[in-house]
Amino acid sequence: MQPTKEKSIMSLPLWVYIVGWACFLYLFIQILSFRAEDSSNILLSGLYFIEFGVHEASHIIVAFLPQILVAAAGSVGEIGFTVLILYATIKGKAYFAGVFAGLWIMLAMNNVGRYMADARSQLLPLIGPGETVQHDWHYVFGQLGWLNADTAIGGTVRGLGIMIGVVALGWGLYLIIMKMTDSSRASVVPH
Repeated sequence: MQPTKEKSIMSLPLWVYIVGWACFLYLFIQILSFRAEDSSNILLSGLYFIEFGVHEASHIIVAFLPQILVAAAGSVGEIGFTVLILYATIKGKAYFAGVFAGLWIMLAMNNVGRYMADARSQLLPLIGPGETVQHDWHYVFGQLGWLNADTAIGGTVRGLGIMIGVVALGWGLYLIIMKMTDSSRASVVPH
């Protein structure tokens, strides 16, 4: 029985991954300053639109739970959804796509962190049913007695998101370096 040659996980030419990583770096930089209310970046706006849908659906799915959990569920759902995307890329062995998924987690955490940090000031425009829309994190932090910590908590969530984005970019570089070393080993012909 002959040993089977396992198909390379990164089967495209190296230059495709290098260009892809450069695009991911650009995306990372764009996420750092992303504000849904005044964005002209169509990709980030599209991803945000999906997150927003997940956010609202999460409220509806857990509507039978206590109000504090319903209020928090939207943001938890946003982040949870993007974590599931990352899980799917890993399970499907689409490791380089995991870089994109990690950046999407960063975007979700950026948005949730901004929303949390806005709990006291309530300056972000809110969308919801009826004329009065409740600010989820004003309610949650108010109920927990954490309203004065809104900017610290929101900043921490954003900071964790940035760290996840940095790790995702590092993972992409690692995969590129591994592909380069595999390519250089394959080009050496034994005598």
